[in-house]
Amino acid sequence: MQTGEERRARIVEILRTTDGAVTGAQLSDKTGVSRQAVVNDMAILRAAGEPIVGSPQGYRYAGAPQGGVTVVVACKHDREGSGEELRCFVDNDVTVLDVVVEHQLYGEVRANLMVRSRGDVERYLTALKELDVQPLSSLTGGVHLHHVWADHPVSIEAAKRGLAALGFLLQD
Repeated sequence: MQTGEERRARIVEILRTTDGAVTGAQLSDKTGVSRQAVVNDMAILRAAGEPIVGSPQGYRYAGAPQGGVTVVVACKHDREGSGEELRCFVDNDVTVLDVVVEHQLYGEVRANLMVRSRGDVERYLTALKELDVQPLSSLTGGVHLHHVWADHPVSIEAAKRGLAALGFLLQD
């Protein structure tokens, strides 16, 4: 039987070597502990400084992806524009890492997304509909930022052109 320290080291190894997010249930299965034990391990790992973030798709090691380019893209659209925006990114091979809004009271509010495929977009939109919630950008009249990542800057530029054509890109 492994110790908690060994299990947490295994979790970090899994997250570092997995392309994409890993759900708590998957980590539970791989480590032989309950989902609640995984949640507790995540809190301990984060407190120890491990760059692990949670998203609707699961946990990921924030040090990944390696290489490529990460930029911030400013957008504005209503709730219904969310799907078009995310599809524009992923169709141009751009991963949407998060969404950030500047709240009057709380300052910067950030949520991890890790949307990298059409499937991720559809899961996000399904959750948005089924949970009957508003996206963070509803707090700021639709204005929000995304940290995005791509292998090549040309992918990000193509996504920006698409967003501009949709009327979603905020420019200088």
